[in-house]
Order: sequence, then structure tokens, then C-alpha cells
Amino acid sequence: MNTARPLGRRALLAAVTAATLPVSLSSRDDRGIHQPGIVSPPMPFLALAGFDLRSTSAQEARRLLQGWTASIGRLGDSRRTVTIGFGPSMFDRVAELADRRPGPLQPLPPFPGEAIDDRASHGDICVQVCATTPAAAADGLRTLLNIARPQAGLRWRQFGYRDQDGTADPRNPFGFRDGTANLDLAGRDLWVSDGNGWMNGGTYLVMRRIRLLLDTWDRTALADQEAMIGRAKGSGDRIGAGHAGLAAPGGNNGATMLRRSYSYDGGVDVNGLQDSGLIFLAYQRDPGRQFVPVQRRLAAGDPLNAFSQHVASGVFACPPASFLGEGLLL
Repeated sequence: MNTARPLGRRALLAAVTAATLPVSLSSRDDRGIHQPGIVSPPMPFLALAGFDLRSTSAQEARRLLQGWTASIGRLGDSRRTVTIGFGPSMFDRVAELADRRPGPLQPLPPFPGEAIDDRASHGDICVQVCATTPAAAADGLRTLLNIARPQAGLRWRQFGYRDQDGTADPRNPFGFRDGTANLDLAGRDLWVSDGNGWMNGGTYLVMRRIRLLLDTWDRTALADQEAMIGRAKGSGDRIGAGHAGLAAPGGNNGATMLRRSYSYDGGVDVNGLQDSGLIFLAYQRDPGRQFVPVQRRLAAGDPLNAFSQHVASGVFACPPASFLGEGLLL
């Protein structure tokens, strides 16, 4: 492709979606339609980052995404997946994309009690690298960062990990299994089918970094912990309402999401308290109808609010992997 040639709206959109196209089938999910790292089995290590474009140039954005496309095909294999999403700000920054921004891709509203650090949130592009080892996750992100340097800067990054005991729901830093009943992975609540053509078969990612106040939690009696969570710590069985009841689809007009959580450890803060918690990832068809009402309910009455705080946030559109057709970029 001649990068000196003026770039029209359709060409840029093609390049944007091309950035998510794996070049080999080994980097796709089982159906080859959706990006890897969404419905594929969760890997134990996560590298997550937000990038901002350095200019409003459509041509520069195309160069970035062309460079990433070839690299993603090499990075995605049995020990690593790469997933790309586009934030609302990208459609504001690149004027030629403004009229192709999908309706559900809106900044999240503020929620009571949160303390969002904007520099650790949002971004024009989100990159999720999941891997079987910490080194594979970090190296995958570093490769994409080095390719991006001329056209985009790193806004934030975060590393996470999960239990490797083979269970679907890992234990979080509170010591409880996340235990969320995930939706049918092929269901209508996950994949877009009625949006802009380029998003059909895609999904929306909501990212939240939630600091858990472990120094206080660890001094709380087990019975009180279980009552607030709404689950038995050992078995994970539901034993009451608590957080689990407030977040359940039955209490939220059926709103549900595909949720993946990774723990993070940020060391200690200036007061000598642990900076640890969750990187919460939720995939869904429409954040305004799924994540937002659930989070409003939790912010208003979750007993865990005394032990947690949302400190980073973002929402991103993740297009399907096969929008341009197999082999187009080979």
C-alpha cells in the first residue's frame, strides 16, 4: 500500500480494522470471526495498555496500524493472544473517522465514590496481551510499543495475573472466587449484530482498575467478609445477597457481561498501604445498557464500597477479526 497516497475515510477504516486481523489462523479464536483473547480460555498473565495517537493525521494512523497488523500475526500463537480496541477519543482526534463512530462507544458516566486517574485511563487505542508467562505478555506489549513510537505514545500500562489452578473463576486478592455467572459466549449479549458494518461481529470492552483496601479487609472477621461478598470463602457457594446478589443479572433487568478479572500488585502507596486489586475486564454488546446500570447499582449500595475504589477506567470498541476477509493482508 502506498503510504504517500491521500487516505480516504473508507481506507482508514479498513486500516483500523486491519490492525486487529490476525495473519495466521493460530492467532484467532475457534470460529475465526472474533478477535482472540475474548472467548478463548483465559491465560494467566495480562499486559494491558492505552495509547494516544501523536497527531490527527489519517496517514500516520494508517502507518501505525499497518505496522501493528504484521506484528500481531507473528505475536499471536498458542502462548499469547493480542486484542485491540478503539476508544471514543480516536474518533474525535481523527476527523475522517468522526461519522463512523458507533453509537454505543461513549465515555462512561461518572459513578459515586470512584477516583478515576485520567492519565491511567482512556486512550485512543487499547492493547490487551494475554500470555502463558509474564515474559511473553510483557514482550508482546513491548514489541507493539516499539512499533508504535513514531505514531503513538504510551498513555498507561498495567500488568495482571490470575490463579493457574484450572478453574474458570480465580480467587481475587480478597481471597474469594470471583464466581460470576458468565453469559453464553455465543449469545446476543456479547456480539454486535446491528451496529456500524465494521463493528458487526465485534464487541465492547470496559476496563476498570479497582484498588482493594487489603490492609483493612484483612482485619475483618471471616463471617463479615462472607456476608459482604455473598459467598462462602472456601466453596464459593452463594450464601446471601451481598455484592454477588447486587451484580447478578436477576437484579439488573437481565444485564450481563462476559467478565474476566486479573489481580494486580502495585507495591505500596505513600502511606505504606498496599496498592493491590483487580483489573476488571467486561465484554458486552452495549456498555450503556449492560455495564452502566450494573455499576450504578453497585456504586449506590455495594457493601464492598468500604473496601474498594475504582481508580482507572476505559471503554473500547473491539472490531471482529475477519472484517476485511481472510488473507487480504498476506
